[in-house]
Amino acid sequence: MGSDFGATGQARGGEVELAHFWAEGDGGEMIATVLDAFRSRHPEIGVTDRMYDNHGMAIKSRMLRQDPPDLFVEWPGDNLGPYREADAIRDLSDLWTANDWERSFIDGPREWAREDGAFVGVPVDIHRMNNVFYRVDRAEELGVDPGRVDDPREFLELLRQVDDATDGAVAMEQPMKNPSTVLQLFSMVVVGQFGADTFDAITDGRAEAHRAEIREAVELVDAYAELASDDATFLDMVQANRRFLDGESVFFHQGDWMAGMYEEAADFEYGREWDRVNFPGTDGVYMLGMDMIVAAADAAFGADERAFLEFVAAPDTLETLNRIKGSIPPRSDVSLDAYPPMLREQFEDFQRARSFPAGHALEVPPEVFIDAKIAMSEFIADRDVAATVDALVDAY
Repeated sequence: MGSDFGATGQARGGEVELAHFWAEGDGGEMIATVLDAFRSRHPEIGVTDRMYDNHGMAIKSRMLRQDPPDLFVEWPGDNLGPYREADAIRDLSDLWTANDWERSFIDGPREWAREDGAFVGVPVDIHRMNNVFYRVDRAEELGVDPGRVDDPREFLELLRQVDDATDGAVAMEQPMKNPSTVLQLFSMVVVGQFGADTFDAITDGRAEAHRAEIREAVELVDAYAELASDDATFLDMVQANRRFLDGESVFFHQGDWMAGMYEEAADFEYGREWDRVNFPGTDGVYMLGMDMIVAAADAAFGADERAFLEFVAAPDTLETLNRIKGSIPPRSDVSLDAYPPMLREQFEDFQRARSFPAGHALEVPPEVFIDAKIAMSEFIADRDVAATVDALVDAY
């Protein structure tokens, strides 16, 4: 890729700083490619990108020091609440109007980018969280078909069957180093077992009324954890994904951002060596994760920053960005011709889906997300179902 894609912007020449959380396995190659293309198109504008592992804390710390980055990546929705309350992010409505983005961005991402009538960011991707990836040869060898499983409890029985039949391989990778991955599994189980409406009710503050469902979901997560690898509590997403890729597990549940590694692997063909199904019980559901670029209110914002956002939001840039990242584009005018089959199927599923619950980071305010992650951290350490249920009800 080079200067052959992206919008042309009029820039005065300067330096733009972008802070993000895209690392290996979740967009590292993508952001490097996009920035190279921007520098090629706009050699007069310098771009400094800073990747923070603890992104949210780093951004807030810089804001407190009155040194915010010009632009930074965040999840939309309730996650932006503290920034909005502190008037720390910029209204970008004039940029949306100037580029007629309301017409070209898809309904869902467009509305996630709007707060109180103002556009506060530029969506760059749509991720699907409710995937189960599996090794086709192992599933056929064991006589199991995940596409015929109706709900998370039935899926547990399938995984137990796999666990009993395999020697050394893990039935399903469940990385638990980061409590967010366990919280994500909990979300999948709630949606799959009880429906998206129940998940929305729980995360909307009505957890006590759904205590029984929360308990059953935590019990199922605990049962899944029993089948995880012995070192699962030390395993992160990227490590678990490599193990799945290397054939050390039969199944792996995770967002579509993990599939980029499969597409790049030699002799690992979609539909032949690996495949995916919706997490059991979530047919017709597209559980959303999204990234958006926002502008700090107290940082520089001129022609350079506008040129960068216009470049990123251009159809050709978003085509490349999402193809590399393993997501689908948030615009309706982006060509998917060069996309791998799985992503084209995901886009078709998005168009057909009936329900679009958002992942925790979008669905709840940051303080609730933190409390829910703390509840899962304690669960990972103690595996105390009753205490975890109490902690989750309190968190929500």
